[in-house]
Amino acid sequence: MISTAATATGETERPQRLIDALVGADVPASARDVARVKAVAWARVSTDMQEERGLSVPQQLRDIRRYADEHDIDIVDEFHEATSAFRREAKRVEFHRMLDQVKADRSITAILIHDFSRFSRDSVRAKSLVRELRGRGVRVISLNDPEVDPETPAGVYMEAITYAKNEAYSREIAFHTRKGCRSNLQTRDPETGWCYKNGGQSLWGYRTERLVRGQDKRGRPIFKSIWLLDETVVQGRAIHEWVHHCLIEYAAKGASLDELRDFCNDHGLPARRGKYWSSSTWNSLLSPHALLQYCGFGVWNVHRKNGSIKPASEWVVVENAHRAIITEDEAKAIMAVRRGDARKRFGKTSNRSCSSPYLLSGGLFKCARCGANMTGLRLTKHAYYVCGSLPYRKGRGCGPGVYVPQLAVEAETIKGLSELLAVCRDPKAFARQVNNELKALWEKSNGRDPQAASKLAALEVKIANIRRAVEEGLSDAAWANTRLRELQAERRALTARAGGVGEPPTIDVATVLAYRRDAEKLLAHGSPLERKQVLRAWVEQVRLEPERLEVEIAYRVPPELFMNGMVAGAYLVVNHELLGTRLTRRWRLPRRGR
Repeated sequence: MISTAATATGETERPQRLIDALVGADVPASARDVARVKAVAWARVSTDMQEERGLSVPQQLRDIRRYADEHDIDIVDEFHEATSAFRREAKRVEFHRMLDQVKADRSITAILIHDFSRFSRDSVRAKSLVRELRGRGVRVISLNDPEVDPETPAGVYMEAITYAKNEAYSREIAFHTRKGCRSNLQTRDPETGWCYKNGGQSLWGYRTERLVRGQDKRGRPIFKSIWLLDETVVQGRAIHEWVHHCLIEYAAKGASLDELRDFCNDHGLPARRGKYWSSSTWNSLLSPHALLQYCGFGVWNVHRKNGSIKPASEWVVVENAHRAIITEDEAKAIMAVRRGDARKRFGKTSNRSCSSPYLLSGGLFKCARCGANMTGLRLTKHAYYVCGSLPYRKGRGCGPGVYVPQLAVEAETIKGLSELLAVCRDPKAFARQVNNELKALWEKSNGRDPQAASKLAALEVKIANIRRAVEEGLSDAAWANTRLRELQAERRALTARAGGVGEPPTIDVATVLAYRRDAEKLLAHGSPLERKQVLRAWVEQVRLEPERLEVEIAYRVPPELFMNGMVAGAYLVVNHELLGTRLTRRWRLPRRGR
């Protein structure tokens, strides 16, 4: 009869003996375990207060590295940014670069963060993104939030509470920040009597003066800002006097934005940004909230997050916040002129059309000579693209304008895209060629040795021979043990090179074909907005070379087209070198460009 202790011991030993038999008794336990987790580290900080509380980016990364060491996690890359986690997603460049790498590299299975507030403070966005990553096999691991199982009812509640807590805290910070800004604007400096400003660029005609007003609890100086008149002399006049002249002698008498622009450029007045004035700059300087500030009022809370103007009832306005350049009556006269003849805001050179669907506008089409965006311009019955320096700066900073026919350049761009989409019309050949090339690229990047299997076989023969020699009575056992350890280490290295890390990326042909069909359908029958979205996904940039009268169109393959985390950059190499597709095409303008 077998005792209970013996049974327990036997049941404990049997699985281990089976593992040893299948994996190899001479392989160390660490090698038999699951492969080490590969992760990226993410850190974020948005305020000086967080720096004081020990949440600085270096401190977050140190904590993450320590956690990774303790849990046998390999950090393959580190990302960080200094920005709010509640701002528009498009502004979080580093955050999206980190996500792109995680989605592209299948071997990465975790993102390490200090806490979930560093990841995102928007509860809806955070929950959706974490679930999306989880579906890809990537865990978001927080060092300081409780670990929950999202598949259990309790886990669902705890996860929701964590996200809600972070969003509520962020909104509380925003509330107190806005409260502080409102108070700061209404506080007068005890020495000058002017109100403090909340940051940002001062209006043309003013300069920002930074003042030291006390110390914080750490003994660091507290800086406050006020606006003073800009006394810089240009062409015999101070800047603030030029502002008064432009507003009273031109804007109040009905001058258009283009005329104001040309006056400043012709007199060499320094522009607020760049070298030359533009009509859009004057349009902002003559807006109601700017005119209020020229009258000496402090104005805050004018813009929403998306840049639109809030109702005037929501503005925070303080009288006598800084020295005025014009009177209130003069400001009313300027606004009366602008309301009475809105057509004169822009001159004849800016006969722009707001209704035409210019598919390449918005920064996609640029002038190679000056780097400005190409903008839409309608003359009589025909529409063109021209360098933005022509309508906005009367050609200053660039050169003679080149008129690119809108319909012709858009048709050429869509034609090149159609040729690029046609690459994958043979699903089997496309999949075979792309996946073979991707496998080779993956093996190279992951250190995989295609000859490792044959080398391993030869190594196993050597190990077997040494063991046989020991069994047959080899006298030098010390040498045999040393040599076996060397061969076993070499075998582990070869095994790693034979298997690589993870699996090579592959392309889902069905998804590609479906995407291609949808793209072709939208290009042919979609709305202007839908067609514009398709072009922005596939077109890297369109550039006009005015001297040669040529347009260069550069294409790219959108990463969202592929499944299984394939790297879009690798596909570009494959597509260009293996399949022979031109990713850049040139189009020469017709002889009569206008």
